[in-house]
Amino acid sequence: MLITQVAFAQPISETDKQLAVQYYNYGEFDKAVMYFEKIYKADPSYTNYNYLFKSYVQLEEYKAAEKICKKQIKAQPDELRNLVDLGILYYALEDPRKGDEQFEEAIGAISRNTNYGHLNNLANAFAMEGKLDHTIRVYQMGNKFSKGNPYQYNRQIAQIYGSQGKTKLMIQTLLDLVDLNDNYILSVQTGLSNSIDFFTEENKVDTLRVELLKRVQKDPGRTVYNELLAWLFTQQDDFASAFIHVKALDKKQGKKGQRIMDLAKSAATNEQYDIAIKCFDYVIDLGEKQPFYRQAKFKRLNTLKKKITEGGQYTTEELLSLRKNYTESLKVVGRNVFSLGVVRELAHLDAYYLHNYDSAAVALNNALHFTGMDKKTIAEVKVDLANVLVIQGEVWDASLLYSQVEKAFKYDPIGHLSKFKNARIFYFDGDFDWAQAQLDVLKASTSKLIANDAMELSLLITDNFNMDTTMVTMRSFAQAELFILQNKFERAEEIFDSINMAYTYHTLNDEILYRRADIAVKQKNYDQAAAFLENIVKDYADDILADNALFRLGDIYQHQLNEEEKAIECYKTIMFNHPGSLFGVEARKRFRKLDKSERNLHFEDGENGFKIIDIE
Repeated sequence: MLITQVAFAQPISETDKQLAVQYYNYGEFDKAVMYFEKIYKADPSYTNYNYLFKSYVQLEEYKAAEKICKKQIKAQPDELRNLVDLGILYYALEDPRKGDEQFEEAIGAISRNTNYGHLNNLANAFAMEGKLDHTIRVYQMGNKFSKGNPYQYNRQIAQIYGSQGKTKLMIQTLLDLVDLNDNYILSVQTGLSNSIDFFTEENKVDTLRVELLKRVQKDPGRTVYNELLAWLFTQQDDFASAFIHVKALDKKQGKKGQRIMDLAKSAATNEQYDIAIKCFDYVIDLGEKQPFYRQAKFKRLNTLKKKITEGGQYTTEELLSLRKNYTESLKVVGRNVFSLGVVRELAHLDAYYLHNYDSAAVALNNALHFTGMDKKTIAEVKVDLANVLVIQGEVWDASLLYSQVEKAFKYDPIGHLSKFKNARIFYFDGDFDWAQAQLDVLKASTSKLIANDAMELSLLITDNFNMDTTMVTMRSFAQAELFILQNKFERAEEIFDSINMAYTYHTLNDEILYRRADIAVKQKNYDQAAAFLENIVKDYADDILADNALFRLGDIYQHQLNEEEKAIECYKTIMFNHPGSLFGVEARKRFRKLDKSERNLHFEDGENGFKIIDIE
């Protein structure tokens, strides 16, 4: 006791404050009180009061707690949260009537003069005690006395309603904001997105849709609710329904097709190609003199190309019909800098799908001489041309073009891409040391995609080109990869067969299976591709290609073989067994769309990706 008295005879130091908080955090409240009584006397701030009050309560020294609380109320009459402390204390003393009186006094004391900080402090005090209905009443009183905005605290109220499961009240409270002012639309969309999972919580989505339709009917002249309906449908990837509302908005606002163009681009991004084409057709039908006519024509071609080629189920007749559409469009607009995108897409179609390599190369060569192109665009066309030259077998001419782009754009993603493609040429040629040196630089690329590609090729070389006995095999494998790129599938298969015959258990076996799957996909033999990938998943589950194979397999099951249950299992396996996979986010997105039972799963951010908890 003597030592303690001597210690507190000295001025309060930072060490004393740190010790006080440390004792409090460790639950040694008797020691914390000893310090905080002195600290509070010297500095009666809310923080010091709060520590001392809670320490008294923990020690069940209720008279001391009541005394200091009333002192704080008197000293800070505007700080209404102190009244909540007194109410909590009376509850601890098993006098709920007096406790409720204090809570009501706190809420009743809110006035026009209560500032934002004090009101939020009071609301947070109730929320910390789990008294959410009281918290809502605080915010409602804040709205009542708010100057010029009767819904100032609606976002906070809506959040609480959401946490209580009162979906309808949550939605109505948020929509009241746009009822007041259209400018709140982004804030309302954010609030709804944070409270509703549009793919799994069907009841909440239905409640929102009904409420929006009611408000549209009540006030048909307001476009904001049509905006929200269109937004709701796009959140669910229901672009057909969104088209109906966006079309009406476009007409009302006199946008001349701009709103439809935005929806079309979003639909195309989400692989909703049919509705995207329908949108572009609508804009085209508005007439040639409209501002988005030419853009819609070009975008329609691009979307049609994606629909045909990315779906994998195309025929030669469809490709030739698509090519005819491109050439007819170019006859109308001419081949120039304004139609460069169409020229490049036609060259891609010729080279990669119709195998008209010479036609593609000539078109891109001519494009390099279009007037009005900036240096970056010229570089992009050079990369396109180099890609075609690689397929044609003119690999060193391609290397020269890649080098030119790399030199001109050292610190730009297109320069990094060219450096990677050039390194790959040396890999094809069997110069693994030089290729590895370039890949090591690219692994630090600012472009994540290029860095990942460089990492994969680097690991392939490192894992397999490690001793003299594998040098010939690795060079053969690299040559086979070039053959695949050039669509010389039979020659690639011959090399893979020779490797498998010579080495039953070679480290390249899983890579060979993956490349065989590539060939099968290009030949549209999806059953065979799935068999190769299933082999990887079964026999090489712990190897680096496992998650790649799972995602590719899921994609084939989902889009080519129409076996959604198998696709679901592939995506689920990635989420559970490969949480750090690059495919994790997309696998989760697809899983949510396909599997209705996913509503029983709760997702949290884990250390290496998504942590999944089965609620049931």
